[in-house]
Amino acid sequence: MSRMLAGTAEGIACLEGSRATQEGTLPATRFLTRATQAVYALSADNAVWRRSEDGEWTCLNPRSVEEEVWAFAADPRLPDRLYLGVSPAMLYRSDDAGVTWTACDSVRQIPGYDTWTFPPPPHIPHIRSIAPDPAVTGGLYIGVEEGGIFRSIDGGRSWLSLNEGLYWDVHTVTPTPAASRLYATTGGGFYRSDDGGDTWRHYQAGLDRGYTVAFAASAVAPDLVYTAAAATPPPGWRNGANVALYRSEDGGSHWECMQQGLPAAFERMVGALLAEGDARVYAAVGGSVYRSDDRGAHWRVQVDGVPTIQALLPLADAEGERR
Repeated sequence: MSRMLAGTAEGIACLEGSRATQEGTLPATRFLTRATQAVYALSADNAVWRRSEDGEWTCLNPRSVEEEVWAFAADPRLPDRLYLGVSPAMLYRSDDAGVTWTACDSVRQIPGYDTWTFPPPPHIPHIRSIAPDPAVTGGLYIGVEEGGIFRSIDGGRSWLSLNEGLYWDVHTVTPTPAASRLYATTGGGFYRSDDGGDTWRHYQAGLDRGYTVAFAASAVAPDLVYTAAAATPPPGWRNGANVALYRSEDGGSHWECMQQGLPAAFERMVGALLAEGDARVYAAVGGSVYRSDDRGAHWRVQVDGVPTIQALLPLADAEGERR
């Protein structure tokens, strides 16, 4: 059984079976990411941490940036390349594993930057999603809430807009190994591009909730994808977010609501979705981790009573334990 790390409201927990064991002395942790040979975390005070193979955590930078961070990612092919997405919308890059950070000022030169917004006052947009480009070493995609999706092939020095047909309230952008296909979850539902982001198509068949957020795609079966969707945007969540989990086996063209072993609706948004292999999938909601071993047909609670979980990351790949 694979072990996982969970970023929680009280630091890092290592999850194995039904057990949750606290690791290190990190404060609340929202983000976890893996580079070529290391696992990194970003804690709520914007400190960058690196994990050793024996589970010890070392702080590399106690205050990476001053802004509010919304996204954190590592480039799996460049050992020391990390990215941060912040509010107001800006991308930061590190080439020394998070010790020092440089703003990618090119983001401010993207046409339309001044029109980006965010619904709640004071309407400040942010980079919410960062995804390394599987087709170009050093390339990446960013998703802006609200501003759209943009691609760089040079580590954030220049940008190409990928927004034809796309709703610009972007929550996640996910490229696939087939470079022509991209997935996006947005405040207006699910979108897919089959031409590298030149154009997008809106797919909602079977999605009876329109505010899509968390997303996961199988690394070995790219047409197998999962998302979590709420009935309304966050202002309507005061009495419960009314969230459900959905699965598609045809790249998002058609969706099925997953119900067996799950609540009829979650009262809060899914904090993390993780697809493992071609059948296993995890969903973290509040302090619980739900698990399915049959592509979401049936679910059970694997871990419960953990402080609120906002990130999941498997340890198996990094430590040669894939089973």
